[in-house]
Amino acid sequence: MAKVYIRGAGIHNSGTIALVNKTGTWKIMEPVIDNPKCIGCKICSQFCPDDCIERLVVEKDAPPETPRIVIDMEYCKGCGICAHECPTQAITMVQVEA
Repeated sequence: MAKVYIRGAGIHNSGTIALVNKTGTWKIMEPVIDNPKCIGCKICSQFCPDDCIERLVVEKDAPPETPRIVIDMEYCKGCGICAHECPTQAITMVQVEA
């Protein structure tokens, strides 16, 4: 039997696959990226329990305001782990507008 890989499945020990289910309307916080502070280290993506942060390929001489990561807000649960783990504090959590 062939092994099927579903994005995010390797992270969840409980057997749930968060990226199969979109967040919905219950999220109260979401991350905002301060691009000049982001160094593209991808620590945030390594800690994200929903695997919804992607590191972008950026040239070394790109301007500081060039995005280095992108967060898929359809799957982000607003847990704040990414903001907590960011070594440069480039990610802050803000309240979602109703």
